[in-house]
Amino acid sequence: MRRRLRQVPGVGVLRLVLGAIVVVIAVAASISGYAASKQATTQQSTFGDFDNPDRIEVSAWITRVDASTHAMSVTLLDIHPYGALSQNNTSVFAADASLLTNAVGNWKTAIKGGDSAPDAEQRIQIDGAFTNYPFDHYLTALNIHVDNADGTELPVALTVYNSDPFFQVSPSSAPSPDGGTVVNLDIRRSTPTVIFAVFVMVLMLGLAAGAAVAGYYVLHWKRGLIFPACSMMAAILFALIPLRNAVPGSPPIGSIIDFGSFFIAEAVISISLIAGILLGFRHQLAIEREDVPADTESAPAGRT
Repeated sequence: MRRRLRQVPGVGVLRLVLGAIVVVIAVAASISGYAASKQATTQQSTFGDFDNPDRIEVSAWITRVDASTHAMSVTLLDIHPYGALSQNNTSVFAADASLLTNAVGNWKTAIKGGDSAPDAEQRIQIDGAFTNYPFDHYLTALNIHVDNADGTELPVALTVYNSDPFFQVSPSSAPSPDGGTVVNLDIRRSTPTVIFAVFVMVLMLGLAAGAAVAGYYVLHWKRGLIFPACSMMAAILFALIPLRNAVPGSPPIGSIIDFGSFFIAEAVISISLIAGILLGFRHQLAIEREDVPADTESAPAGRT
């Protein structure tokens, strides 16, 4: 044992330095990807009439994008009047007003003169195909209006924030012929979500390739019924389901992730396992039949 250990070549200092440099570069690249993804998902964008001294400022926080129901949850808060629209330059409205949006259900919020505006929970419909996961993207718009008591449109300045870590939102200004502020939103999966989903897809295909190699090893050389190989393929087969369900977002059955990897991997592993058991059992019987004559011929020779 000591001789064998002495024969192992030592690790040079140069190799250690190169290995440490590679590790540092990999960690730095990964952290830079995290920083870029964080900036894309926690962005802030401003739209509307910020130059008008008499305006209403509104902050819209995108708190959750629910692709399964094609809806987006938005919280409107910090609704602050400025100039002649405020009372003594405070957050109190000088007169009655109404906040109007394109939300489903709670689309109108009454604002009493002499009071601050309440926060408003909004639910906005989004348009897109959930089955395109993990490459799905959605389109929607934020339509914010503030009217006074006689229906006159008031200038609105809108600040949009995204706080959903699983999606990145790209806002852009849209024309608003009826007044108010309209912002188009392009919603896509965040970069970490796409990377993780693609990694799971590649991993499932790799596991299927491993099961196919194991099946070829068992069947090509007619090795018989090899239980370790069958157990390995069965374990991989049942491990694919929780692996597929581990991707964020809970995509529905029939998504790109299924047709691109999961269904293929399940089919390849199932065929390899069934063929390994049935054909392996047949080969095992043939091997045992060949061993029986050899045992009967060796028995008389042993007696003499």
